[in-house]
Amino acid sequence: MTEEITKRLNLMRFWLFGTFVIVFGAITIYIGLFTSRDWIMALRAGFPIWGIVGLLCIVWYFAYKFWVNRSTGKGPEEPPTPSF
Repeated sequence: MTEEITKRLNLMRFWLFGTFVIVFGAITIYIGLFTSRDWIMALRAGFPIWGIVGLLCIVWYFAYKFWVNRSTGKGPEEPPTPSF
């Protein structure tokens, strides 16, 4: 991988992790507001949502990685042809 592709993938990883953290916090607080401040119940209720968001972030990362590697147009390098 080139340095540019590595930078793009690191940036995407950063944004997806940030998105997950924001969703984690927002969902936990939202559920906590309606469970009479019982945070254990809020954590238990949030597991399916966090799992879905985490899975979507992972799938999005690998789809983006595939797309970036594919869009460069560089396939496997061919051996040089001999010139006589």
